Amino acid sequence: QPAPAAAHGGPRLAVSLPAGAAVLDEAAAKALLALAGIPVNAGTVVAHAEAARQAAPSVGFPLALKVVSPDIVHKSEVGGVALNLRSAQEVADAVGAMAARIAAARPDARIEGWFLQRMAGGEVELLVGARRDPQFGPMVVVGSGGVLVELLRDVVLLPAPVGAAAARAALASLRLAPLFAGYRGAAPVDLEAAVDVLVRFGALAAQMGERDFEIEVNPLRLGADGCVAVDARARFGEEPQ
Repeated sequence: QPAPAAAHGGPRLAVSLPAGAAVLDEAAAKALLALAGIPVNAGTVVAHAEAARQAAPSVGFPLALKVVSPDIVHKSEVGGVALNLRSAQEVADAVGAMAARIAAARPDARIEGWFLQRMAGGEVELLVGARRDPQFGPMVVVGSGGVLVELLRDVVLLPAPVGAAAARAALASLRLAPLFAGYRGAAPVDLEAAVDVLVRFGALAAQMGERDFEIEVNPLRLGADGCVAVDARARFGEEPQ
């Protein structure tokens, strides 16, 4: 089990990183984050519609379906996401329809499979990530997440490692911060769960040293009972000699 994240930036996390340059798909990126103690909405990757039909009941309903492709970063823009699927037949049908949409929108894209995951709860969507800046070194980013991330551009950058106080201040500075206390009858969210994720991202980023890397969760869904990484991706450059 990962050690608890500490207020000063967390311990060195027991995470196995790729030895060379690599791009991790959603399942692999989530496996890495889980080792770092970050809650993830895990799932399973299947090859075709019939496999999706068979796997769906064990994943659980309602279910989300997403395309797995190294050539598609923003899945929703090409119709590569289907939500609230409630039966095995609905899932199988969604695979076929999604394959047709993507073939029309991105005929060049390589399709490696279809990712099934149970729908996640949570009222607030955050973007959380980490990368190496050529000038400032390893950094953590947090901001408004979901489909509006590029429209709102509501983000804060933090040098890694990240302490809990700095994480709380960054979250409080976001334009969506009023949602944390509950909005129009919604329950207040578990803000300390998001603080813990930022601290763990900071500890993970600090381990990278001079290596080029990028890890992103969008969205991290935050609710009254914690948070969960719904989508994730990661890229690693070669280790410096």
